[in-house]
Amino acid sequence: MERKSDKLDVLLRSALTPAEEPGIRLNQKILNAAADRERDCQKASGLLEALGQESGKQRKRQGRLLSVRKERKREDTERMGAEMEKRKMRRMPAIALAAAVLIGAGSLTAYGAYRYLSLNGAVEELGDKALVEAFSGEYATVINETQSYGGYDVTLMGIVSGENLSERIRISNGIVRSDRTYAMVAIARSDGSPMPDFKELEKGDKGRDFFVSPLIEGYNPAFYNIVTMRGNYSEILSDGVVYRLVECDNVESLADRKLYLCILGGTSFYNNAAYLYNEETGTISRNEAYDGLNALFRLPIDASKADAGKAEALTEGLGVESGKSSRPEDVMKAELGDGFAVEAEEGNEKGAEAAEYALTFVGNPYVWGGESLTEGCDSSGFTKGVYEHFGVSLPHAASGQRDYGGEVEGPDAARPGDLFFYDGPSHVAVYIGDNKIVHADTQYGICVSEADYDEIVAIRRIF
Repeated sequence: MERKSDKLDVLLRSALTPAEEPGIRLNQKILNAAADRERDCQKASGLLEALGQESGKQRKRQGRLLSVRKERKREDTERMGAEMEKRKMRRMPAIALAAAVLIGAGSLTAYGAYRYLSLNGAVEELGDKALVEAFSGEYATVINETQSYGGYDVTLMGIVSGENLSERIRISNGIVRSDRTYAMVAIARSDGSPMPDFKELEKGDKGRDFFVSPLIEGYNPAFYNIVTMRGNYSEILSDGVVYRLVECDNVESLADRKLYLCILGGTSFYNNAAYLYNEETGTISRNEAYDGLNALFRLPIDASKADAGKAEALTEGLGVESGKSSRPEDVMKAELGDGFAVEAEEGNEKGAEAAEYALTFVGNPYVWGGESLTEGCDSSGFTKGVYEHFGVSLPHAASGQRDYGGEVEGPDAARPGDLFFYDGPSHVAVYIGDNKIVHADTQYGICVSEADYDEIVAIRRIF
């Protein structure tokens, strides 16, 4: 007679079988926990059967119980099979729901396990077919490690590094950055409630602000992080879970050191209070006393991929401590002629007002993570403050601000008050007309620059 544990093993093996779409597999940790729980249930059931031999009444009760369980399992299996077909394997197979039910008080609830996308499912939602292929290839590492801090469950799903892995071309300082490291993380609330949409956030709400970055042993994380490693990110919100794909210069050349991935909550910037950096040993660790989300993962990159020459070029190229720019000063500090005036075209009066307001802060300092238009701010803090004056609430993140307003086809169609976005690294500015922008620059503070000082990757019209 076939045992129930044999049936479960068959179901679990089928769930682990690759789907027609690449990379769709259940989280191994969930399945292992489910199998352990089922074996515990089988042991308890065996004990009941032994006791039932001495009591006819217990045998009848047990028989009815087993019949009910068998019928419910059959119904659950049919329902889960239909749901799995409906979703076409885009999310975790329906057997995950049954496995999660067996876990009980495990790290994920039944709903939590069901709503998670797989690694490749999440990457596919971002619409980059080349990256889907990369995360399915031999150079990718599927991790699926979860840490829980500050009311969040954060999962490092997987990483991949290499040349030309994405359909999207990254250009910084006029140089194509094709050798990149990509990491996908999932962020969910521990209580199971859904993460908010950017458009649902109230003023000052930091519920969608996260800082996700690789960190390098021996390099002060306050200076060497995704911002200075020409990083960027894309993200989606699916079934209440945030999936963020971060990318930066390829860190494999530094694999002879410990490499980390940090995830900070409630901020878009690195926070020295969240992690401890030992200047003598170069190690980086979580500050256990930190009140909030400060997860820290080790990146499992093969040490044989270390390359001293590339590593030196990477770290020297960051130029973080000097803060010097390779761009000509007359491009970054453009002069406005005596006759310059922001032109208010018909229907764009509000945009022109915003541009004129932004110009009044030229000369004020740049402060990383700052939001003060007078005492110091960074690029997204600057645009956030400018538009807040006109009743528009923007997130303190350049990539997040790209979700607001309407798309403008190109610089020739731009009008004063439009937001110009750059990727070297993620940066935002206010267009003032005549191919000029005003923005918060790391070296020159709030200044006027040529709009085409770097590649413009997007333009959005707020008013």
